[in-house]
Amino acid sequence: MTPSKSAVTSKIAFLTMLPCVIVITLFCLAIPLIMLTIGITKMDDCEADPRIPIWMVVVAVLMLIERLVGSVNTVKDRKFLKENPKPEFSEDGGNDALVDWKNRKKNNKSTLFAFLGSFVRLIQFVAVVVGCFWVFGIYSNSDRCNGYVFWTSYFYCLISIIFYIVSACILGCVCCCLAVLSSD
Repeated sequence: MTPSKSAVTSKIAFLTMLPCVIVITLFCLAIPLIMLTIGITKMDDCEADPRIPIWMVVVAVLMLIERLVGSVNTVKDRKFLKENPKPEFSEDGGNDALVDWKNRKKNNKSTLFAFLGSFVRLIQFVAVVVGCFWVFGIYSNSDRCNGYVFWTSYFYCLISIIFYIVSACILGCVCCCLAVLSSD
């Protein structure tokens, strides 16, 4: 039996994205593992604010939990796609099989894990905001904190702020585009 065109296209798309997915996953795992290691090994090495190493551990654990929870629906999606190939689009209007397939794919996702992932991301955001106040608050006393603890926390906060600002700008642009398109 020859595989369908959509199955082959899906396989090619997955294989072309695989290196990118692997790099992003390794990067997303490296950051929390580095923060966790530094936070645990240097727990008592920040006199300026002893909460910062604890904060590093908490944020690292939240990142790992978020990755774990996020991967559940990804695995379920891959399994669904493997067991249920996407039906072909029909030009004559008989697309009931495609609509049914999309509904089954949507219902395949775990709403509990989707909610849990959103909740963990919200807690993560709040933790980053609190951590930014603590880390930037000791900038003038950074010599009273271990360099690994302070600079890792500092750059993590800086990168997080940049990420949240860029994300908010993109979200704003998407909302504006949708508003313009829906008004036409």
